Amino acid sequence: MRSFSLGMLALVVGSAAASTVLVDDSICVWSFSLSSLGCQPSSMCEYNYNAGDLTLSESCRVKEGVNYYPQQIHLAFAGETAGTGMTVSWATFEEVEDSSLWVGSSNDSLELVDTTVTSVNYYHDDKYHLYHHHATVSSLSPHTKYYYKVGSKAQTTYQSDVYSFVTARSASDTSTFNVIIYGDAGDGDNSVDTLTYMNTLTADDVDLIYQLGDMSYADDDYLTVSQLTGFFYEEVYNKWMNSLAPVMSYIPYMVLVGNHEAECHSPACQLSQSKKDMLGNYTAYNARWKMPYTESNGALNMWHSFDHGPIHFTSLSTETDYLNAPTNAYTLTNKNGNFGDQLSWVESELEKADANRANVPWIIVGMHRPIYDVDGCDDDGVPTDENANVQAAFEALLIKYKVDVVVTGHKHYYERQLPVANSSAVMDGVSSDYKTYNSPQAPVYILTGAAGNVENLRDAPDGTAPWNAAFDYSHFGFSTLEANRTMLSWKYLASSDLSVQDEFVMYKSAEGSSEESDVVAEVHESSASN
Repeated sequence: MRSFSLGMLALVVGSAAASTVLVDDSICVWSFSLSSLGCQPSSMCEYNYNAGDLTLSESCRVKEGVNYYPQQIHLAFAGETAGTGMTVSWATFEEVEDSSLWVGSSNDSLELVDTTVTSVNYYHDDKYHLYHHHATVSSLSPHTKYYYKVGSKAQTTYQSDVYSFVTARSASDTSTFNVIIYGDAGDGDNSVDTLTYMNTLTADDVDLIYQLGDMSYADDDYLTVSQLTGFFYEEVYNKWMNSLAPVMSYIPYMVLVGNHEAECHSPACQLSQSKKDMLGNYTAYNARWKMPYTESNGALNMWHSFDHGPIHFTSLSTETDYLNAPTNAYTLTNKNGNFGDQLSWVESELEKADANRANVPWIIVGMHRPIYDVDGCDDDGVPTDENANVQAAFEALLIKYKVDVVVTGHKHYYERQLPVANSSAVMDGVSSDYKTYNSPQAPVYILTGAAGNVENLRDAPDGTAPWNAAFDYSHFGFSTLEANRTMLSWKYLASSDLSVQDEFVMYKSAEGSSEESDVVAEVHESSASN
């Protein structure tokens, strides 16, 4: 699918008496991908040839009534038990009071779901408004394909195409499956290869995509020269969401919070108190996405958790609600944070996950900012500055509850570390070439923040650290995970040609983890006493 350029989501405003047109034909392009053949995004566009059209893309035009038509359709796992629920989210440029969700076991057996559809309009002005809708379907069966559509209950014209999803795997599932993980995927030329590849994927290829914060980079809209003096926050966010619609409408797209979710930073926002109020304190992020925070007793999308097969994913916030958390504030008038007692939640959440190892053996923690990366630590590998603040808040809990892997972003490159506890490598079970970690005795840290965005790759850090096992400071890319109950096989792929830049594998004994618990506890106590 061709990437969307900055000008493609035009905002064309009519008179008060006329119908407001918020999108035009320039957003529509022809996709030659087998998984999304035709005019894209299909939720808003259709093939409509007019005399004089020279290309297929020129014959792709917005559908009639597109302001009421569902767009930006995306999925997220839901339900207290893995595989029993799915949340479907979408947006419309006009309020659709009878917004609904239909689900069925086949394309032609869709039934209206008896569920509450929540709708929110978090930003509006005299020329623009956008409504975000979320609906959760429950009582589903694990790892099962369902079909769905969304839209107006009464007006079939304003109903989406029929899509499909596959629910999460149950804890008893012994299959091997694939996950894609990356952070910092945003708008701009640098993400084209990453997002183009994602849009080729189907539910047969991967079970879910997990973005570790910093979606769209809408707050960086002003870094593009032509947008310096205007307000483009919503335009950039909408364009980015629609550019990923081919994959997000079929594969659950799980997210966590990063610093670029905090607020609008452009001069246009800083000069407008109403924009600062409507777009501050992670409002857009919490309105556009719906993670399973209710089921996991989290706080909006700021922290939450979910199970998928043998893996428990815990998503936490390195942006708010702990001692010395960053403010991420560009303004003196508005403050960010104060979503709740995150650390108590993390402790309770990880304690329950650790007690459930017999059913769900792996624990992966996702968070935006890293504890361990070469740039954020001194020559002895000890975290400094913001890394030290994240370490002080969370590392003791990661060790106490034997978290297997911590995946992060924020720095725009890739690093993979040895198992680490309190700034020291724990080499038990690690092969001499650092390619195999056999029942590692401390959390393994992976930084994968180079999916691409307007800010480019970060410069390679000076020096190294004793716990660093591999790095790639040169390629935009993403991480892949092949997983089952006893194995996590990781790769880092360059987005440009899918070449493997790093790979390693972790194994876990099928037996209990009491021995591992003792070793990790000893490491923690020894390090704490030094």
